[in-house]
Amino acid sequence: MDLITSLQEITKLSHLYYERQWMYATAGNLSTRDGSSRDQFWITASGKHKGELKDTDFVCVSVADGTLLKASDGLKPSAETSIHQVLYSQMPDIGSCLHVHTIDSNLLEFGVGKEEGSREIPIPPIEIIKAFGIWDEKPNLTMPVFYNHTHVPTIANEIKRYFISVGIPKVPFLLIEGHGPTVWGKSIAEANKHLEAVHFLLQVMARKV
Repeated sequence: MDLITSLQEITKLSHLYYERQWMYATAGNLSTRDGSSRDQFWITASGKHKGELKDTDFVCVSVADGTLLKASDGLKPSAETSIHQVLYSQMPDIGSCLHVHTIDSNLLEFGVGKEEGSREIPIPPIEIIKAFGIWDEKPNLTMPVFYNHTHVPTIANEIKRYFISVGIPKVPFLLIEGHGPTVWGKSIAEANKHLEAVHFLLQVMARKV
């Protein structure tokens, strides 16, 4: 998929997620790797209303170090660009990352401590997990949950440390407590599929608490 088509697709998802009440106002951020240059990605600019997003409301960032490479009309990268940069740099095969703020993901409380940084939380072995390409019967899976530091690069650093020390999660998502899920996929379509499955999974978990 060429870059223009990718940005148009991400923009459509932004409007859809706003309608689903997953991205209120300027909350959330969506990105796609540049198909013509795998060492850079495009992410929603900071402060843009996700229900009114245009396909020109994106900035280009380096996968290697998060440096801003291209931006127009004074646009600035999302405040959470560092998290996307870590995900793209640690998983060279992914092509899209999507982060939203759903109600259920904010209702779940796991008590991850600030000094602790992260914790692995068991997830129920329900049917929707097959959307992640996991076909084991009653799989024993966990999801990484991170403390919601005010300083976002601190969250990004803890995610990177987790990936290096523990490994890439078996499930294609992570949760920032009191914030929302971030998912990834090899394509925008796959990332969207994963996000829909994560939303259902977190709904189930919130109702079991």
